[in-house]
Amino acid sequence: MKIYLNLASQPSRNRRFFFLIGGTLFILNLASLFISLWLFIDYQKTFRQKRDEIIRISMEEDALRREERQFTARASALSKSLETEVELVNSIIIEKSFSWSDFFSRLEKALPPTCYLNSLNFNRRPDMKLEVKFRLVAPNLNSYLATIDKLREVGFSGLQVQSEDLSGPSIISEMVMIYEGNN
Repeated sequence: MKIYLNLASQPSRNRRFFFLIGGTLFILNLASLFISLWLFIDYQKTFRQKRDEIIRISMEEDALRREERQFTARASALSKSLETEVELVNSIIIEKSFSWSDFFSRLEKALPPTCYLNSLNFNRRPDMKLEVKFRLVAPNLNSYLATIDKLREVGFSGLQVQSEDLSGPSIISEMVMIYEGNN
């Protein structure tokens, strides 16, 4: 018993199953291709965002490090500049022959009630004298001149007027004098 199959007479009917399987596989491949492309594009976008964020963070980190170095340099420079002032104050405190109360009492005796000091700065000189730079405010010329004379009387020497401001209602004068503690 022989079975004759004539595949040439009805070819599409015989291949329908293969086309169904092939079409299903093609559609599945096409779907996986779209999903793969979508995932690839999404990962690329996420990668670029993360890379840009890392670059931004590293730039901020570099800026913060530069700022930290600047602050450190300024702090060390400030500590060095203050170190000399601290040493000066310590040397004045340690020196037992210098009397702050005597200095301020003499200064108080020299200032009339109408005049006052606006600022007062000290500088220790190598010859163990104290250089005092101050800003004197006097209401008129008579009290200004009287204050200068009185400062000389109570023992301040080397009195020098560095600048005067006569533009306002008061006379504002910046002066330098020398104080020797044992006069």
